Amino acid sequence: MGLEQTRAHKVTGHHRRPVNDASHRDTNLLEAHPTDDFEWDEQETTTNYSASPEAILEADTNGEAVTDPIADGMASLAVSEKESGYLGVASGAALLRLLEPTKPRRRSHSSSSRTGYINHTHSPLTTQLDPNRHITDAMIDAYFRLYHVSYPIIHEATFRAQYAGVIPRPSGECWLVLAHTVAAIGVYTTATNLDNLDMSLFAQARSILSFNFLEVGNLTLVQALTLISNYQQKRDKPNSGYNYLGLAVRMAMGLGLHKEFQGWNISPLNMEIRRRVWWSLCVFDVGATITFSRPSVWPYEGVEVSLPLNVDDKSLTAISKSYPPETQDVTPYTAVRTQASFHIATTPIYTRVISKPLPSPNEMLRLDEELLEPWQAGVPPYFSESAIVPPKYALAHAVMNWRYRNLRIIMYRPFVIRRALQARDRRSDDSPDNVRAYDKCLADAKATITSISEFWDRNEHTRLAAWYCLYFLFQAALIPCICLRNDPSASNAADWKEQVTTTIRCIIALAPVNSSSPPCYQVIIDLCGRFLNDDFVAARVLVAQPQMQARMTHNHETNTVQPAAPEPIDESPQTQINSVFSMMWPNVPPMEAADVVMGDDAWMEFLKSGTSGDGGGMWFGS
Repeated sequence: MGLEQTRAHKVTGHHRRPVNDASHRDTNLLEAHPTDDFEWDEQETTTNYSASPEAILEADTNGEAVTDPIADGMASLAVSEKESGYLGVASGAALLRLLEPTKPRRRSHSSSSRTGYINHTHSPLTTQLDPNRHITDAMIDAYFRLYHVSYPIIHEATFRAQYAGVIPRPSGECWLVLAHTVAAIGVYTTATNLDNLDMSLFAQARSILSFNFLEVGNLTLVQALTLISNYQQKRDKPNSGYNYLGLAVRMAMGLGLHKEFQGWNISPLNMEIRRRVWWSLCVFDVGATITFSRPSVWPYEGVEVSLPLNVDDKSLTAISKSYPPETQDVTPYTAVRTQASFHIATTPIYTRVISKPLPSPNEMLRLDEELLEPWQAGVPPYFSESAIVPPKYALAHAVMNWRYRNLRIIMYRPFVIRRALQARDRRSDDSPDNVRAYDKCLADAKATITSISEFWDRNEHTRLAAWYCLYFLFQAALIPCICLRNDPSASNAADWKEQVTTTIRCIIALAPVNSSSPPCYQVIIDLCGRFLNDDFVAARVLVAQPQMQARMTHNHETNTVQPAAPEPIDESPQTQINSVFSMMWPNVPPMEAADVVMGDDAWMEFLKSGTSGDGGGMWFGS
């Protein structure tokens, strides 16, 4: 299938105006130079990659954990721009800045964090670069069992034959990088605890890389760089992963992976592998763009490569002379094909979300109806949201559904924020479009929380599953959090409390295989603990991770839960709106931000536009 729809969904950009153009004053303010920079350093200096998680938790002279600014692959916990890179207004961190703009978020070094305090030792596992000696069949099996069915960037039969020495290994050291990265991902994604064996394997892959690799280009290296980028993000090095991904995309275009040429003498399998690599790259690149809320750089113009075929591997082999018919069942290529088509269809939505002026609810609802709903209707029945898929595809299927709902949460989140901030003065915009946008966001947040909780109860507890569960769960949970904080006596308050409680229980369950669970748990407790019952704290006995137990016990002993219906959070609407400034202008100190943003007519008019009745926007001064 060609990509004619790509051209139909051309993304229009906003042309720059002169700096002194008053009509674009708000845009200029948004792009003001930061008071701190967006530089980041995610290098390890002297890490013992074979150490246990406990060994990697350092202690200073007082016996307290050494902390550093948060750099998380979910782009959800960083409040300051220092060391986090640029995280835009559609990122999870943006909403967290709204809720708690001044609270510092620092973390103890986890198993994936960089450190300069541990003596460097090499694991005996990887003292030599011999893949047949140090990479086991179990590692390769683990990669293809879980990771490959979501991101089929490698042809399994070909790679296994190369690994076994049945056919030559291509591209020299590039293949060694790929093999060690595959092994590292296989170990990491299927792990059921927080060990660090994968770090030893990845250290070997990285040790082979050098600047010389920038002077070559081959498919093996594109595959390796792409997998490295995703591994780095999973290991809480989002900016490192972002850079590796950029290299992979440029190299892929240099290899012409975005093109299909008439009359080209290329086998069907090799052409299909190129398609799979290109669209896997698309999934990673656009996914990272949305996660970090950065401008879209993925190329759509001039792309003429078809989506991967939905075929079984046994139907398309190295000796195939023609393309087989597509199957109506789930295959390893269903997920990447579905997700790539999702990004093609919805790029204009994301572009609009991050652009000025801020969209109206009518505009978002229209884009939803014109782009998102037709895409959803076009998903094959065997991979639709209600479909029952084979267990090995359960995660890939769930992630696609969570990603779809996450985009809708991002689309309609500003209208929930505005309505929540208005709630304490009992002012609201009850126009049909505004109510629909508000209801859609809350419904998608609730559906996501419920879906993730049920998924974790029913499926294998692996690190890969835990990473996606926590990412989408945390994004969704912030919606009932902001509603509950500002209108705890609302008719929906009991439902919001139940959603937050479900989130907390799920985060606790994720803790044994996700080191980001403790800080996420603490954020939710800090935001909404005062509005919840205390019974969920008893669940801490299920958590084996001492750091999580300490957080929960401390919260149970120090937080007082009010028996009566609590009042809204002790922050005036003006204070909370000032908090929004930190979301939009993370580089400006809070007091200065208030003065700066008052001149931003677009954002202020957006917040005021939902106010009805006498007094116009007087709730801003409450």
